[in-house]
Amino acid sequence: MSLSAKRPSKTVKEKLMDDVLETDAPKKRLNVDFEISLYKQIKTKALMEDRSVADITRELWIEYLSK
Repeated sequence: MSLSAKRPSKTVKEKLMDDVLETDAPKKRLNVDFEISLYKQIKTKALMEDRSVADITRELWIEYLSK
């Protein structure tokens, strides 16, 4: 068995999110002001999950809009 530098297999939810996010549709930047302590918590959690803050933010908006 050899070691691999690839990322671990994606979960079903991650695969579904990729399907939604992988599009050639034009994008728009969103700027949001957060308290520094909240931003640090978000960034820390994102790093622990090997994700970007943008990915987490997109996921939250998609979940919010699906309600």
